[in-house]
Amino acid sequence: MPDTHLIPSPGPPPGPLADSGATMPDGDRRQALATRFQKARARTAELVATLSPEDLMVQTVPDGAPAKWHLAHTSWLFEVAVLIPFSPGYRPFDPVFLDLFAARGERFAAPPRVLSRPGAAEIMRHRDQINAAVLHLIEQVDDNLWNTVEPALVMAIAHERRHQERMLLHIKHALWSNPMRPAYEPAPDHPHLGAPPDGWVEQAGGLVEIGRPAPLPGFDHEGPRHRVWLDPYRLAARPVTCGEFLAFIEAGGYSDRSLWLSDGWESARAEGWSAPLYWERGSGEQGGDRNGGSGWRVFTLYGMQPLNPNEPVCHVSWYEADAYARWAGKRLPREAEWETVAAGCDSMGNLLGTGHRHPRCGTCHGTGPWQMCGDVWEWTADAFATYPGYRRPDGPDEAVNGRLAGNRMVLRGGSCLTPFDHAGPWTRHYLRPETRLSVSGFRLAEDTV
Repeated sequence: MPDTHLIPSPGPPPGPLADSGATMPDGDRRQALATRFQKARARTAELVATLSPEDLMVQTVPDGAPAKWHLAHTSWLFEVAVLIPFSPGYRPFDPVFLDLFAARGERFAAPPRVLSRPGAAEIMRHRDQINAAVLHLIEQVDDNLWNTVEPALVMAIAHERRHQERMLLHIKHALWSNPMRPAYEPAPDHPHLGAPPDGWVEQAGGLVEIGRPAPLPGFDHEGPRHRVWLDPYRLAARPVTCGEFLAFIEAGGYSDRSLWLSDGWESARAEGWSAPLYWERGSGEQGGDRNGGSGWRVFTLYGMQPLNPNEPVCHVSWYEADAYARWAGKRLPREAEWETVAAGCDSMGNLLGTGHRHPRCGTCHGTGPWQMCGDVWEWTADAFATYPGYRRPDGPDEAVNGRLAGNRMVLRGGSCLTPFDHAGPWTRHYLRPETRLSVSGFRLAEDTV
């Protein structure tokens, strides 16, 4: 997930709709931020607790990173953006780390590599030093500096939260690349229910406002709020399921050139795509076959599992989503269409805090729409661009230096690996159209005029 510049908001750990907390007394704000910091740091450490030191040093994604690098890089930002500027007398754990774990640039965009040194224990000692120093700074910093320190801390905490999802994506790919296909953790014991009912959410269109409301926490590219005209349309009440995507595969969707944009067809041919990432044909014998004997299996953070046709399909590229929509006689929604529906939807899907590391189904109530914020990121029809009136902010975030890039498509919502405070109606994610590493799915839309 690309880093972007955070528009900070002080106060307690915010959900997408939380109040900024700017009116809290200074002492309460410090305590709330210290708690938020500790929870974020503890969650990152918890996410690697099941891994061996050997697991932590493996990289299988060319533009990814070993889990150990994520652990150290998130500490690096607290050092360079918070401790070194605002904590007089602070000494870095190891000056070499300031370069080794800095924001990755072109010099790191190399084929897969192994990070064997520094060792995992040393990386965790580094994290412990950062934790103690940041908590001391929160407690001791002068009142006249607090309003400067606080936004930098909020930004660095959000940066760590974003890396939790990215790290899990890289861990999943590394485990899948292992011939033993080991599980990251045991699968949780929950009932396997059916998918939410198929249906549509009708929208009259007209002049609508989209974008993150200014007082709320978020990232700079999610605002400013602005008006967009929409023609009448309808949006699918739920994401496309694995069973529905399987029908596309069996109908020859991957071999029908007429369904694909030319760049997508070239990517599919060059990469040998015949199904979403992590799908494999198998006997369907192990673990029971819940998919009616189709014989497909899918690698998850729980290891290889029978394909569940009722789960939202995930790990598909924008090109695959677009081809499926054309095959189905529909289209992908514009991001303004998606946000207009999501803004009136109170229900959240499965996010990182639920403990389920794979998209779920059958957990929704009411009339829909379902799972708009959680389970899978949802591709939209729009290429990424900043909103009208956007002003590039100054700040220490590593993303300020050229991270807002072209040739990306917008995804909305959040996935089962997204922290709860980074998923909401105006959350904007953007990836290259050929990307399949993210837990990305989609829902359909169509015009009604």
